[in-house]
Amino acid sequence: FLEPMTANIISGHRKVPPYGLHGGGAGSTGCNYVEHADGTVTKLSGVDQMELQAGDVVVIETPGGGGCN
Repeated sequence: FLEPMTANIISGHRKVPPYGLHGGGAGSTGCNYVEHADGTVTKLSGVDQMELQAGDVVVIETPGGGGCN
């Protein structure tokens, strides 16, 4: 029997995309979520806390960088 675990995440650029330099376009925002063992998905904010059970997977999609001309 495995005990549940509490996890925290602190991440940026989840609402506002990274900016570009010298006229380059903005990058893409990132995304955090948990894929639970039962198949459900819980979206997380940039700063969040979650209870994890055995078999849950934390997914962190990092933001793309802004462009530079």
